[in-house]
Amino acid sequence: MLRVVVADDEEPVRAILDIALGMAPGFTVVGEATSGEEAVSMVDTQHPDAVVLDLMMPGMGGMAAIPEIKQCSPETKVVVFSALSEDQAGAEAMAQGADAYIEKTQVMMLLPDTITRLCACC
Repeated sequence: MLRVVVADDEEPVRAILDIALGMAPGFTVVGEATSGEEAVSMVDTQHPDAVVLDLMMPGMGGMAAIPEIKQCSPETKVVVFSALSEDQAGAEAMAQGADAYIEKTQVMMLLPDTITRLCACC
């Protein structure tokens, strides 16, 4: 089972992510965070295989959380998902250390396969 932390400040979005991962075999959500600070803390204690991270959250946003997540758990794959298009924020997210970027409109179709591909070497 691939262990995943989901981070988004909106409860309905976290529920959708849980559904997307729950529909695909081999995933378990080990934590939900509502801010970048919570995501970093959760990753630091859980050391999941992947974290699905929104960019725009109150307090510390996802962009600032990426390098902190990579510092405390370098093996955790960071999958950014955002309402911003990849053209708007993808390059910056990847430069911060993200392993993949998925636009929110594509998350249901791409998320399970993206995490599986990234974690194949784990």
